[in-house]
Parts: sequence; structure tokens; C-alpha cells
Amino acid sequence: MKHLKKFLIRLQTFELRVLKKKVYKQRFGPAEEIPVYDIGHETKYYDAFTFESELRLLCEQATLDLLPLPLDRLRLVAELIGSVEKRFKQFWVNYHYHYEGYKMSYSKGYIFQINLNKLFLVRNLKPDSSENLVVEQFVEDLADSVKLRETFLQQLNKAIGIMIPIEKELTPPDTTFWPQVAPTPVQSYPRFLEGIAWSFYEVLKSYFTPEDQEQLLSLLQENTLPSSPLVFHGNGNQLADAFKQLYEANLIVGCLKADLEEWISKHFAYVLRKQQKTLTPNYLAAIISSNAKPCQSPILDVRKQRDGTYAIFPILRTQKNYSY
Repeated sequence: MKHLKKFLIRLQTFELRVLKKKVYKQRFGPAEEIPVYDIGHETKYYDAFTFESELRLLCEQATLDLLPLPLDRLRLVAELIGSVEKRFKQFWVNYHYHYEGYKMSYSKGYIFQINLNKLFLVRNLKPDSSENLVVEQFVEDLADSVKLRETFLQQLNKAIGIMIPIEKELTPPDTTFWPQVAPTPVQSYPRFLEGIAWSFYEVLKSYFTPEDQEQLLSLLQENTLPSSPLVFHGNGNQLADAFKQLYEANLIVGCLKADLEEWISKHFAYVLRKQQKTLTPNYLAAIISSNAKPCQSPILDVRKQRDGTYAIFPILRTQKNYSY
């Protein structure tokens, strides 16, 4: 079990670094070299491949630790994994609530505001009265770091699910008078009300390359799955907010919010700083399934018309003070 212990500890430990970086502290003043927090080495981008390899190795070793365990202990491990996953879900709620956007400023107490130090072990964290600043790149890299950790946690959770057999009923039901029909799996995916898929596409298409636009329309109208994730050239919270607005106006039907989040996660990605980013279900759930504050830079607005129907309107970048 030592490898499982190492994996869970590393998964929940954030090793902050403090780097010197030139930052404009005043709008019209010169750039100053000041200490800033950094977590880029614990993402899968840039030169941070060592961290991803470390997590992969620990995850594989942790899985081997579980093979000889009896069923009752496996269930205890599954409960433990579930508690860790809950902390990651809470992180995303806190993260989106305090998210200001790329190239925006953050307070020195940002890490304390999102309760990162209470949810996980954070090394090299100084009091918010210190000189260390939080810049927008740290906030984005922190999200990438958590997404990577979640990926390996899900892999371990999937392995545990395979090891725990599905319990069968001890006494088969009496079917003398009520013959039982074998259940047929029902695929739950978002279905748009008539005309909404096209209206939604008209707003979204400019955020996708011409190559992705055709697949996007087929996905929205017919659920024709794309060959690879469609890349949204905007922030991930903008795309999630757009789907949330449609769902809450009942313009998307046929699925639960969790189904919608899983569907978006499988078929979409987004670009930030020229890097393709994933949209994990927990990242999406913290926007779509929670009461997180509205997106600061939405791309559309769903408005109720006089006849009681809803219509989709694109939001111009110059529009301010948006609210649902």
C-alpha cells in the first residue's frame, strides 16, 4: 500500500515556486522585477513533462498495490478516492468563483481566497502580507495542474471499479405474472429544441477553425461525433457558460447536467496561450451545475421573448455588466 500512499500524497501536494518576473504594477509605470508564485512545473505543458511522468508511474504502482486486496478493503480505498475527488470538485467551485480571466490582476491573497491551502497541502506558501504576487499565468497553470491530477485520479478510480464486482441479487425476482424485459441502455446526450442548434452554431462558429465548423454543426444537430475534440478558440468558461445558459432555459433537453458535462468534456477543448487545454467534467460541473458567479466575458445571452420563447443573441466584447 506504500505506493498508493505516495500517489495520494503527491496528488494532493502543490509545490509552489517563487520566481522573479517583470510585472507592470501600475498602468502607466515601468515594469518592476518582483517575486511571483509559479506552478508551471506541475502541469503537462512547457518543460513540465517530469511531473506528468511521475504521476503516471505512481498511479501504475498504486494500481498494483490494490490487486491483492480483499473486497472490503477495496471498498474502503474507493471511499477514500471519493473523498479526494470531492476536494477537487470543491476546488473548481472556488476557482470559478474567484476567476477574473486571462490577463487580469489577482490579489496577493488569491491562494487563500480559493482555500487551496485548506483543501490540499501547499508547500512554500507565504502569508498574503508577503511580497509574492499572484499573476494570471499562475491561475491558468493552477487549473492545468489540477486537471492533470484529476486525470490520474480517474484512472485509479476506473481500475478500482474493474476490481470490485457488480453485486447480483441473491434471490431472482418472480417473473411468473410480470415477465421482465431486459433493460436497454439509453444514450443520454444533449438534444436542442427546433432551430436552436443552428442559432447556437451561428454564434459559436467564429470561435472554431473552418475544418472544425462542419463537424461542429453535425455534432449539434445530429450528435455525429467528431474525429477529435473540437477546439474552441476562447476561454473554457465561456463555452461552459454558453451551454449552461441554453440548458437552464430548457433549450437543451434529453440529458442531465452531468451527461451534458461529460459530453462537452469528450468532444470539446479550448486554446489558451497557444496551448490546447482539456475541459474536465469537474471543471465544467463547477460552472454548469453550481451557482458560481456568471462568466465575466460571455459570448452569448439567452433572452426570453414576449411570446414566452427564448432567443440566442451574441454578446459583443465591448458590452459590460452582463448578468443572467
